[in-house]
Amino acid sequence: MKRTPFFALIMLATLVGMLTGCERYDIASITIHQDAFNDTTRLVNYTAQVTDDGGCARCIEAGYCFSYIDAEPSHTCFYSTVVPMIRDSMMTFTDSTKYLTFQWQRQLPFIETAGGEGGEENDTLLYFFRSYITTNAGTFYSAVDTVKVPRSY
Repeated sequence: MKRTPFFALIMLATLVGMLTGCERYDIASITIHQDAFNDTTRLVNYTAQVTDDGGCARCIEAGYCFSYIDAEPSHTCFYSTVVPMIRDSMMTFTDSTKYLTFQWQRQLPFIETAGGEGGEENDTLLYFFRSYITTNAGTFYSAVDTVKVPRSY
């Protein structure tokens, strides 16, 4: 049976595609900012911004993590809720710099056992948020933002 160069071309194209996916494989930087919180409706608004894509222009997924138990919510945390918002897209460019910006709004649930400060007699609930981005180089998280809410809803 005669071998064709077809298999070699497919392998070469796959290798080139994998290697050209990223300029470099560095840590991506992402920030999170709480825009507003309404005590009455328990709605919190956030903006997340990818300030450095780590050399990988392809954003496989971006979103946020939320927890009222774990102070560092993530994909691997059993007590975290992960909400993907952007999937399989390229980073967008604004103002001649690389920034992918996304926003979300979340209504905080009333949880009697949510992490409070200072024991049961304390009347403060804590909710933890952080944004994330997944590129070819891995998943990267922003710093954690804590929302403190009076326990008396």
